[in-house]
Amino acid sequence: MKWFSMPAITGKAIFFAPLLICLTVVFIQMMRTGYQEPVADALGYADRAVIFSVTPTEKTWGNGIVVAPFYPAFLNLMMQADPAVEVALKCYAARSDGCDVGGLAAVYTVQAVVVALTVYFSFLACLFMSGKYGLSFGVMVLILAAGRLTEYTDWLITEAWAFFGFMGFVASLSYAARVRDSLWAFLLMGLGLSLSVLTRPSYLYLVYSFIIVIPLYWWIVMKGKPVATLMKTAVFIIPFLSLVIPWMFRNLYYFDVFGVSAGYGSYILSERVAYNMMSWSEYAASFIYWLPDFGDSLSKTLFDPALYQKLDFGASDGYYRYGNSVLRSTIYAAAETDKERVSLLVNDYILGDLVKHIFVTFSLALRGMWVAKYLGLIGVFFMIPAFFLYKRMTGVGPLLLFAYPFFFMVGFNAFVSVSIPRYNVPVVLLYAMAIVICGLAVFQVVKNRCLPRVA
Repeated sequence: MKWFSMPAITGKAIFFAPLLICLTVVFIQMMRTGYQEPVADALGYADRAVIFSVTPTEKTWGNGIVVAPFYPAFLNLMMQADPAVEVALKCYAARSDGCDVGGLAAVYTVQAVVVALTVYFSFLACLFMSGKYGLSFGVMVLILAAGRLTEYTDWLITEAWAFFGFMGFVASLSYAARVRDSLWAFLLMGLGLSLSVLTRPSYLYLVYSFIIVIPLYWWIVMKGKPVATLMKTAVFIIPFLSLVIPWMFRNLYYFDVFGVSAGYGSYILSERVAYNMMSWSEYAASFIYWLPDFGDSLSKTLFDPALYQKLDFGASDGYYRYGNSVLRSTIYAAAETDKERVSLLVNDYILGDLVKHIFVTFSLALRGMWVAKYLGLIGVFFMIPAFFLYKRMTGVGPLLLFAYPFFFMVGFNAFVSVSIPRYNVPVVLLYAMAIVICGLAVFQVVKNRCLPRVA
């Protein structure tokens, strides 16, 4: 079923040129910043890469946490392909001095290509949704100029691959919603999300939600045939059943846990539920304090220090420090397994104070949306007028379907974690789309009203 035609521009150049620009710009940006030395979480991935095995020889991996497999497997594969990568990762895993970050060049080069493709997927998603080549090209340029995605080219963490899978899913979803709802599009949707799940398990819940969303949209909203809708849903979950479920059974066999990962639940939740302790006055102040860049300084002129001090990540008596020290120790002492700890946190700290948890989720969600600082601030400001402008091109249904995965992940991250902008970087696509279309609309108004008309 076809709803609209692509722009009347012939030739493969309309697709090849943006891809070439993405690759060129991302590599230039990576060369300007230079290779990043692995620190903190990145060192943990070096550890996991060195010992990665589909059939582990130990009950746990170092710290007792079962990790998602894709990124350690990718690094382990790079170790086998390039001896320099192997030397560098083993050096960092051993915490030795004088490790050569240049040995990771092959890893960072592959990640640069992955990030460039992620930006290109953003271009395709906008093009499929709007049918406007110039608008989509402008969105791509703005994303590249912001540079938020390209920060993950030379960082030894999961984001490059997780966002690659997610943006591939979004581009395929846009194609299915606005160009042609072929089964291939749904297969690619499932493949993209499955890759994200195997990289960052939080995307698992987006998969579950889309098993419901696909029939709701294509059967109820689009009035499709039940059998055809069932086929779309079935094809969507094929990659999940083929790639994710076997890994979950693997963890069940080796670790007695049916999941993509294990050990993170109570660790993350203990940090999150600590924020439910803030007073309502602190809650109100948080909307200002967590504004990008200037929020903390503005709060100092508006509020008493007692209303925002505990909101600071670095505050010794702050909610973040309390959550990952005192509260976590309390929970770990009260329950032996991660499953029991999660149950305790959910029952006593979330369901036991559900209204407060939901309200705090809104504030944390907004904090997590300040991606690329001022770009995020401007993008959020323009999002409502942009909705009405895009609605004229797409209709309400496709537009809401397109935006749903982004806001689902923003809300989910805020509900279960401390919700930092790093988790929600793909939302930069929505900001770029909002800014570009509103900018074009303003330009058109100025052009029509202020510039002399030419007969």
